[in-house]
Amino acid sequence: MPITQQMGRYEIVAELGRGGMGAVFRARDPKIDRTVAIKIIAVPESDSTSMEHYRQRFFREAQAAGRLSHPGIVTIYDVDEDAATHTPFIVMEYAEGLTLAEFVAQSPEGKLVPSAALELVEQIALALDYAHGAGIVHRDIKPANIIVTREDRAKIMDFGIAKIAMKDATVGGHLMGTPAYMSPEQVNGSPVDGRSDLFSLGVIAYWLLTGVKPFDGNTVTEICIQVATREPKPVTELRAGLGTNHQSVLARALAKDPAQRYQTGRELAADINALRSGEPLSASSNAGPERTVLVGAEPIKATGHNTEVAANRLPTGSHHPRPRKRLVIALVTVVFLLIAGAALFGRSFAPHKPRPATLQLVGSYPFHNAEIYIWVDGELRYHDNLHGAAYSHSGAGGSLGLTLPVQAGRHTVRVQVNAAGQIYDHDTAIPGYFRAYTQKTLRVDFASRDLALRWE
Repeated sequence: MPITQQMGRYEIVAELGRGGMGAVFRARDPKIDRTVAIKIIAVPESDSTSMEHYRQRFFREAQAAGRLSHPGIVTIYDVDEDAATHTPFIVMEYAEGLTLAEFVAQSPEGKLVPSAALELVEQIALALDYAHGAGIVHRDIKPANIIVTREDRAKIMDFGIAKIAMKDATVGGHLMGTPAYMSPEQVNGSPVDGRSDLFSLGVIAYWLLTGVKPFDGNTVTEICIQVATREPKPVTELRAGLGTNHQSVLARALAKDPAQRYQTGRELAADINALRSGEPLSASSNAGPERTVLVGAEPIKATGHNTEVAANRLPTGSHHPRPRKRLVIALVTVVFLLIAGAALFGRSFAPHKPRPATLQLVGSYPFHNAEIYIWVDGELRYHDNLHGAAYSHSGAGGSLGLTLPVQAGRHTVRVQVNAAGQIYDHDTAIPGYFRAYTQKTLRVDFASRDLALRWE
C-alpha cells in the first residue's frame, strides 16, 4: 500500500513488519520527541458508503481500545488517517523486545523452563482480566501478538485490531484469528467473550510448557476439527517435571465448554501463581465434574478425580436374608433401567450442540475490478474487491480462494458479483448440506460473463 515518509505529524523511521492486515512502522512523534509504533490497517476497496462505515468502525474500536492502560498491554496513543492516502492508522507505544514466538525460539530446545513460562502466562492472564473488565475482548491471542520486553515482561499487542479489520468472520478469505489458537466457539462461528481469550492463552501455556501445540494439522479444517472435538495429550506425558496440578490447570483452561473454563483471567492467574509457589489449587480446579456412583442400592455423589466409597459395615458374622438380597438386586436393576431410559430420552429430545464445518469457495474470474458479496442463510459473511487483468477469452484475471466457517447442516449460499462499467451484475444462490467436521467446496463459475455455482 502506498505510504508517505510521514503519517499525520509522525515521521516514519523504519518498517518493523508486514502482514495480511497491514504493516507496522517505527516512527517519531516530533511534538514530544517520542518513539512510537504505527500500525496501518489494510483498507478493503469499496464504495463510498461502505468505506465510511469502515472508517467509523475503525475509529470507534480504536478509541475503545485506547482507553486501556495496563503494564501488560501495549498502549494506544492516537488514531488518525493519512491526509494523502486516506489510510487509517493507530499510534501505539513502542515496546522494544521480541515477540513471544521469537523469545521462545532463542531458548534452549525451543521451550522455556516451566517457572519462566508460568510467570509470563500469569502476567498475560492479569492483563486480559483488566481488558475484559473494561468490556474489551482481544479475539486473536497468539504468540505473535505478545511482546516480551528486555525486562522479561509480557505485553499484549493489537487489542481491538481483529475487530477493526472486519466485523464478519473472515479477513481476506481466511478465518478471523489463527486456527491453532482459536477457541471452539470461534471455530463454530458462535458469539465470543473473554473466556475465548482465556482458551487461547491456555493453548499458549500448553505450548510454552511442552514445546508442542495442543492442536495442530496440515489444513485449517483439520486444526478446526481438533479444536472443536479433540482433547490434547496430557502434559504429564510430554515433559518430565510437570505434575497433575499442571494438567488440571490446563485442562480447565482448554475446556471445550466456556462454562467449564476459568471465568476470569484473575482466576487463571491465581492458579498459575499457585503452581509457581507449590500451593494448593483452587477447589474448582481440583474438582472434576460431579458424578453419581451406585453402591448397592444407594447413590453416592463423588467429585474430583478420585472416588472414595465408604461401604456399609456389618458386624462380623452378620448375614443378609435372601429376600433382602433379591430386593437390592431388583432395585439396582430398576435404577439402572431408569437411568438408561432417561439418557436415551434426553439424547433424543435435547438440542444438538453446534458442530463446525467449512465452506470453501474457489474459481477464476476475468475481471479487472469487481466487487463480490457472499451470504450464508441471508447473513452477509464476506465482501471484498476482485482485482485482475481486463476480461479476455483466455480467462486471464484472478483467482478466488477463501474459506468461511459454518455450522453443520443445510445452508443456502448466495453470491453476488458487481463489475462496474463491464455490464456484469449477477446474483445467484445454491443450497447445500454440510457434514460436521468436513470441508465442502463451492466453485464459482464466471464464464461467458455469467455466474453459476456448483458443488465439487
